[in-house]
Amino acid sequence: MKPFHLRPATPTERQLAVLWGVAAVSAIILQPLWIAIAPHLRPCTFRNLTGIPCPTCGTTRTALALFDLDLRAALIVNPLATAAGVAFLVGGVLALVWALVRGPFPASNLRRSRWWILVILGSGLINWIYLILTD
Repeated sequence: MKPFHLRPATPTERQLAVLWGVAAVSAIILQPLWIAIAPHLRPCTFRNLTGIPCPTCGTTRTALALFDLDLRAALIVNPLATAAGVAFLVGGVLALVWALVRGPFPASNLRRSRWWILVILGSGLINWIYLILTD
């Protein structure tokens, strides 16, 4: 048996894809609003209390750099937030297109692994160390 195969998507999977796509497209369309709101956001409470950046410090600056299509600046500010932002925007647009063309759903026969939890936590820790060292 192949580890990956295609199967018909369920209505719930298509609905989630449409919602993700609408959220991503809305974020792109509302770019001027995000830029106008950003200067009025409160500074990081964790950083103000401890003097070190929190694991998500720089996410607003990263989002603004991504809206300006400045991937280099976004990566310098917060690499993990950049990866998440790009994945959200690109994945959302692709999910919307997939739902509209009624494509098949890629499924996996692989057993779910706890390694993914370690990868996610490890990525967050490495990113936080990067933020502290580059502060």
